[in-house]
Amino acid sequence: MEKPDCETTARLCDPDRFFCAMFLSQSIRAAAFTLIALNCELSKALILPMSGTVTGPMAGLIRLQWWRDVIEDPEQGRQSRHEIAVPLADLLEHGIVRKAPLLTLIDAREAELCRFPDWTAWRSAMLDGAGMMQRMVGELLGIEDEAILAAVTRAGAAFGTGLLVRYLPQVLLSGRMPLPEEAFSDVGLSVHADSEELLESARLTTIVGILKREGLAFLPDRQDIRRARLAMLPAILARRDLGRPPVTAGAVRGIGDRLAVMAVGVRGR
Repeated sequence: MEKPDCETTARLCDPDRFFCAMFLSQSIRAAAFTLIALNCELSKALILPMSGTVTGPMAGLIRLQWWRDVIEDPEQGRQSRHEIAVPLADLLEHGIVRKAPLLTLIDAREAELCRFPDWTAWRSAMLDGAGMMQRMVGELLGIEDEAILAAVTRAGAAFGTGLLVRYLPQVLLSGRMPLPEEAFSDVGLSVHADSEELLESARLTTIVGILKREGLAFLPDRQDIRRARLAMLPAILARRDLGRPPVTAGAVRGIGDRLAVMAVGVRGR
C-alpha cells in the first residue's frame, strides 16, 4: 500500500489547520502541510498505551527523541524514507524552516507527557506547542515583525485551547492528559485520580470554564488579526470554539465555522 503524503496526512489528521492552510499561496502550502503532518506525528506520542500505568511515558519519549534526532540531523530523516521525515529534511536543508522552533514544539510535547504541574507550565506549553505551530506558518509567510509573530503565537495557543475545549471528553478518553495536575485540585480531586473522573458533569463544566478563560486570554485582538490575516486564521475558529461547550464524539465542523474562516481568508489573500 502506498504511503500517504504530507498533504493527505494533514487533511485526514488535522482538517482545521489543513483548511486554514489552503488559503496560503501555492509556494508555501506544501511546507505548511509538512509541518501539520509532523505535528500529527508528534501528537501520537501523547497517547499512552494501556500499559502506560506501568511503563509511564517512556514509549512516547522514545518516539519524540527519534524526531528530535531527525531534526538535528536531516540526513537521518532522509535515510529513514519516512513519508514525513523526508520532506521535513528538505525544508530544513533549504532553510525554509528552522531547527529551533521544531525542537521547541517537541519540548512542549515532552512537557505534556511528563505532566504539567500547574497552569503556568500549561500556558508555556500551549505557546510552545500550538502557538509555535502557528508562528512557523507566520514565518513561512515572511513575517519578521516580532510583535506580529508574538500575536500569531498567541493565536495558535488560543486555537489549541479551543480545540481542547471542543474535544475535551474525547481527548481524556483517548489516554492523553493535556491538563495540569493543578486542574485536579481545582475540582477537588487528587492528582492520582483517574482522568475519567474529570468527566463527571460538574467537574467537566468547571474545567471547561477554566479553559475558556485561558483561551480567551491568549486571543490577539481584532486589530492584530487584521495585520496578519492568513497567519491568524485559526484564531477565527478559536473564538467560536471558546464560546461553545464540547461536542459529542463524531461531530464535524459546521458550515458556519468554514464560512467565518473563508471570509477572513479571502480578504487576507
